[in-house]
Amino acid sequence: MFEHTNLPNLGLTNGIIPPNIYQTLNQEIVDIHTNDKDIVRMNQSLAGQITKEYQITKSLPLLNPFLEEMGRAYQNEWNYYPKENPNNNKLTVESVWVNMQKKLEVNPLHNHDGTLSFVAWLHVPFKLEDERNVENCKNSRTVELASTFQFVYTTALGTIVNMPMFVESGWEGKIIMFPAKLLHMVYPFQTSDDYRISIAGNLH
Repeated sequence: MFEHTNLPNLGLTNGIIPPNIYQTLNQEIVDIHTNDKDIVRMNQSLAGQITKEYQITKSLPLLNPFLEEMGRAYQNEWNYYPKENPNNNKLTVESVWVNMQKKLEVNPLHNHDGTLSFVAWLHVPFKLEDERNVENCKNSRTVELASTFQFVYTTALGTIVNMPMFVESGWEGKIIMFPAKLLHMVYPFQTSDDYRISIAGNLH
């Protein structure tokens, strides 16, 4: 009797980093953490209020083809071909960096340059159940957002909404690709003294 039609919109593309690339990234990050003397710091270029943010370089020969394949899959699925793409929609990885985020450090609401961006998690040292039980969170109306990564965007009606990603221990190797202009943020965690390690970057 009735027909329903979705209003066109963009989405997310999810994947898993292949084991060989994951292992190579982990080794590069361990090396950076051990000795960052000659490593390019990314703090001045990024929104994060995070002490340890570094350029990734050694893993790129393996990582870039995977990212560019994922980017093409994103464009094909969501029909996303911005006219302003400087590479005539032949996607190329422009930059990749690692965030070594400590307890209480925050990545405030921001977006990126480029056509597509991605984030992938290599180490998450907490469980959300523990984060939600911290004294300042457990009775909050927004307790479910504790320590989450989230996207913020407007609906077809112009309403601002958020979409949290419930990242916790066990998410290692997961990757999400999204339009570079999509606003996103990362709430701080409180229950571990270890690093939450993620990589991110842009494709043009």
